[in-house]
Amino acid sequence: MNNNHLTCGNNIFLRRGQFLKTLGMSVCLIAGSSFSAVNATSLNSDAIEAVQQAITVKGQVLDSNGDPIIGANVLEKGTTNGTITDMDGNFTLNVRSNATLVVSYIGYTAQEVAVNNQRTLKIALSEDSEALEEVVVIGYGTVKKADLAGAVAVVDDKNFRDQPITHVSEALQGRLAGVQVENSGVPGGSVKIRVRGANSVNKSNDPLYVVDGIVRESGLEGINSDDIQAIQVLKDASSTAIYGSRGSNGVVLITTKKGRVDQKIISFDAEVGISNIYKTYDLMNAYEYAQAYMDIKGNPNAFTAAELESYKNGGGIDWQDTMFRTAVTQNYKVAISNGNKDTQYYISGNYLNQDGIFVFSNNKRYTGRANISSDVTKWFHITADVNVSHGDRYSTNGWSADKGNPIWQAISYSPSMEMYLEDGSYAYDNYNAIGRNPYGIAKEEGSDIVINTVNAMVDLRFNILKGLTFTTTNGMDFSNYKSYSFSTKRVQQRNSMGNYDYQNMQLQSSNNLTYVGQWGKHGLTATAVWEITKNEGRSMSLSGQDLLTESVGYWNYNLAAVRTGDNGYSDWALLSGVGRVMYNYGDRYLLTGTFRADGSSKFTNKKWGYFPSIALAWNASNESFLKNFNAIQDIKLRTSYGIVGSQALGSYETLGMLSAANYAYGGGSNYSGYWLNSLATPDLTWEKTKQFDLGVEFSVLDRRLSFTLDYYTKTTTDALLQKQIPHYDGGGTYWVNAGKIKNHGFEAAINARPVQSDKFNWNFTLTSTYNKNKVVDLAGDEYLSGTNPAAGLIPPDGVTRAQVGYPMGVFYLYQWDGIDKSTGNNIYRDVNNDGKIDSNDRILTGKATPDWTFGWNNSLSYGNWDLNVFFNASLGAKRLNIVRFAGENMVGDSRFITIRDAYYNNWDKNKENPYCASQTSTTNNMYPNSTQYLENADFLRLQNLSLSYTLKKSVTHFADIRLSLSCQNLFTISGYSGMDPAAYSFSNGHADVTSGVDMGGYPTPRTFTLGAKFNF
Repeated sequence: MNNNHLTCGNNIFLRRGQFLKTLGMSVCLIAGSSFSAVNATSLNSDAIEAVQQAITVKGQVLDSNGDPIIGANVLEKGTTNGTITDMDGNFTLNVRSNATLVVSYIGYTAQEVAVNNQRTLKIALSEDSEALEEVVVIGYGTVKKADLAGAVAVVDDKNFRDQPITHVSEALQGRLAGVQVENSGVPGGSVKIRVRGANSVNKSNDPLYVVDGIVRESGLEGINSDDIQAIQVLKDASSTAIYGSRGSNGVVLITTKKGRVDQKIISFDAEVGISNIYKTYDLMNAYEYAQAYMDIKGNPNAFTAAELESYKNGGGIDWQDTMFRTAVTQNYKVAISNGNKDTQYYISGNYLNQDGIFVFSNNKRYTGRANISSDVTKWFHITADVNVSHGDRYSTNGWSADKGNPIWQAISYSPSMEMYLEDGSYAYDNYNAIGRNPYGIAKEEGSDIVINTVNAMVDLRFNILKGLTFTTTNGMDFSNYKSYSFSTKRVQQRNSMGNYDYQNMQLQSSNNLTYVGQWGKHGLTATAVWEITKNEGRSMSLSGQDLLTESVGYWNYNLAAVRTGDNGYSDWALLSGVGRVMYNYGDRYLLTGTFRADGSSKFTNKKWGYFPSIALAWNASNESFLKNFNAIQDIKLRTSYGIVGSQALGSYETLGMLSAANYAYGGGSNYSGYWLNSLATPDLTWEKTKQFDLGVEFSVLDRRLSFTLDYYTKTTTDALLQKQIPHYDGGGTYWVNAGKIKNHGFEAAINARPVQSDKFNWNFTLTSTYNKNKVVDLAGDEYLSGTNPAAGLIPPDGVTRAQVGYPMGVFYLYQWDGIDKSTGNNIYRDVNNDGKIDSNDRILTGKATPDWTFGWNNSLSYGNWDLNVFFNASLGAKRLNIVRFAGENMVGDSRFITIRDAYYNNWDKNKENPYCASQTSTTNNMYPNSTQYLENADFLRLQNLSLSYTLKKSVTHFADIRLSLSCQNLFTISGYSGMDPAAYSFSNGHADVTSGVDMGGYPTPRTFTLGAKFNF
C-alpha cells in the first residue's frame, strides 16, 4: 500500500470516528437520557464541522532551479496523514482547511506551509547549506559540488530519462564536455569512449569503469540504465589520480539507485521501438546494372533476352533492401523500493529484445538487481548489492573494418543474379564481387554470443568516533563470454565450426579510513585507503573443418575431420595504497592533495608506480568584498596538476615468450619447435600521463545561466610501445617505455533556465569540446602503421598512421587532383616531383577524430506535457569511404561498378563535368587510398525528440502514467556520402590509430519509440 492509500485510510478513519459519534448520539436519544442527549448533540456538531473543514489540496514541489522534486515528503502537521510527490513533483492530499503542511526532502531545508483554505499550492524548497547539497561522487568518497576542486562532469537520471536507452553509453553521448562516445551500431556491440583524447598508441584508451565503488573489467555490460542514479566522469589528474595506474584514460563512476526512507515506489516501464535505416547508397537496379555491364565490357551477349526482360520487370536483387529491414525493439523495466529509517531496499529487473536493422541481427538481455542498506546499530551500517545479467546476441561475423564486412560485400554484389542455385545453395556473383553470398553469410553463418555477468558487493561502514569512519568494500566482477560459430557448404566451399569460451573473475577489497572535521572556518577531510585487486582469466577454444554432417551445427566437435583446440590462463594482482586530504578554509579556499602507490604483478623489476596530484580552488563569491556583487554569482577558480599511469599490458608481456612452430628442414616431414616470439623486458615500467587543468565556474542572471570552462594539457610519457624485431634478426616483438603523446583542449558547459513560470519551463544544457592530439615520439621511429583493412586492395603499410608530429590516426594517402578532361583518367599529384606516381607520393592528411564535439539538450514542460530535444554535432573528422570506392571502380575484389553515378555520370558519358573517371580507359589508375575517397564527416544530428504526457493518479485512480513518443536520429545533416558519418568500423587492433576507415560501419538507425511508465 502506498502513501496515497495511507492518506485515504486516514480519511476513512476520520469519517469512521465521525460516524461513531453520530451513532452514539442516536443510542443515547433512544435510551431517553437527557445527559447523553446533550452530549450527543455536541458530538453531532463536531462531526458536521469536521466534514465541512476537509478539503483536497493539490500542489507541486520545486527546487530553486524550478525543477520538480521527485519523492518529497508532504505531511499534515500533527498527524500521520501524508503523501510523496510524483515524478513531476506533484501531490494531492485531503487535509483540514486550516492545516499546516510540512514539506521535506533530503538536502533541502524543510518548509511549513499554511493551507488557509487554498486548493492549489506551489512550494519551492531551498537547498540546505548544512546538508549534502549537490553531492558529487569523486572516488572513495563524496564531496559537495561547491567544495570540489577538480574537473568532474556529472549527468544524472533526469538528463536522459526522456530518451529510450538500450546501452548506458547512450546516456553519455553528447551530454558531457570532454567525453566522446562512438558506438558500433551493432545491437549489443562494442562502444568506444574517450575522455580528453587518446593517450596510448598500442594499448587501450578506454576509461576505467567503477560502479558503486567496485571496478568493472566487464565495462558497461549488463547495466540497466533505469538503475542509474548519476554518472560522474573524472577528467583531470586531481580527480583521476586517486585511481593511480588505472586512471590515465579518465574514470567513469556510476552510482546506482537505492531505497529511500518512507518512500514506497513501484514502477513499470514499457517501450516498443520501430527502427529502420535512414540513408542508403544510390545503386543501379538489376536492369541498369546489366545494361551498364554490357556497355562497358562491350559484351552484348552477357545477359540473355529473358534475363533482361525479367530484370526490366523488377527481377534481380536489391541488395540494400534485402540486407536491411525494419526492426523492432522491446524494453521492459520494473523496480520496487521501500524503506524505513533503519533499512531500505531496491529491487529491479529489465528485459531487452532488440532486433538490428541488418537482417538476422538480434540482442536479448535479461538483467536483475537487488540492493539492501541498513543501519544495524548507530555505529554499524551495511549495504549489499548484486547485479546479474544474461545476454544472448546473434550477429553476422566480420563487422570490423575489413573485406569480410557484410555491408562491403552487399554493396559490391551484383543485382543481376538470383539468390539461390538449383541445389538450394546460395549463389555467388559471376560478374562482380569475389566474396561469398552476403545474405547467405548473414542468415547461415552468424555467431551466437552469450555473455553472463555477475557483479556483487558488500559495504560495511563503522562509525568509530565523531567524524571518523572505517569502510570496507568488498566486491566481485565476474563475466563469461561464449561464442559459437558455424559455416555451411550452402555458402562456403568447406563447412566449419568454432566454440570459444572466456571467463574473467576479479575480486576487490577496498578498506577506507576517513576523517571529517570542522574547526571554526577550517574544514578537513582526510582519507586513507588500502586496496587489493586480484584478476583471473581462463579461455578455451575449439574449431573444426569438413564436418561429416551439418545437422547439429556447431555442437559436435568430433564430427570435424580437421580439428584444433587451444586454451589459456592468466592472472594478475594489484596492491594499492591511497591518501587524500581535502582542506577547506571558510568555504573560500580549497586544497585537495592525493597520493597513490600501485604495485602490479605485470611488471618484473619495477613493480611500483607513484602518482601524486594537487588541486587548488577559490570560491571567490564567498569573499566579503564580493558579497554584494550581484552581477555574477558562484564564482570559482580552480587549477590542478597530477600524474596518473597505465599498466595496460597482458599478464606476462614483460616476460620472454616462446611460440610453437613447425619446420621441415628441407624434407617432407614437419618437426615441432619453439622460437622466441617476444623478448623479455624486465625493466619495463609504468606509462605516465601528466595533466594540467585550469577551470572557472560562474553564474549570472540570478543563477539562471551557469558556465563551466576548462583548459587542459595532457602529456603521456614513457608510453608503452611494441617494437618489431627485423626478420633478419629472427623476428618477434618487445616492449619499451619510449612513446610520447600530447593532448590539449578546451571544454565549455552552459546550463540555462531561459523560461521559468507557473505553467511553462525551458531548461537546457549546451556542451562543447575541442581536443588536439599530437604524437611527439615513437621510440625513435617516424611512424607506426595502422591495421591494413583490405589486404591486396591497400598496401601493406595501411592507410592510417601514428606519425611523429601529427595526430594519432592521420591518413596516409595519394593526393587526388581530379580527372584529366582529355583522357578521362584520374590525376594524382607527383608530390616528390620525380616524374612518376608511386608510394613515395603519399601525403599525411586528415584524421578520424573530430576537432570539436557539441551537445545541446533541451527540456521543456507545459502543464502535464514534457518535450525533450537533444542535438549533437561533430566537426573536423574525416572518413575514408572504401565502400564507395568499391561501388565506383572495377578492381580485384569488386570487378564491376554498382553505384549509379559511376555509370551515368562518368567521363565516358559526361566529359565536361564527370563525377568519376572513365570506366573504359585501359590506362587509368584507381587508388582507394587517395584523397578522392577521404570525405568530411562533419554532422549535426537530432539525436532525440521526445514528447511525453503524464496522467495523474487523481485521474487514473491507481498510478501516475507517463506516455511518451520518441524519435532517435530523426535527421542528420552531413555532406558525407556514406550511410552514416558517425558509424564506426572497429578494427582488430590499434583502435585509435586505425579509426575512420569506412569498410561498412553499422549505421545508426532512425527509431520511433512508444513508451508508458507506471508509478504505482
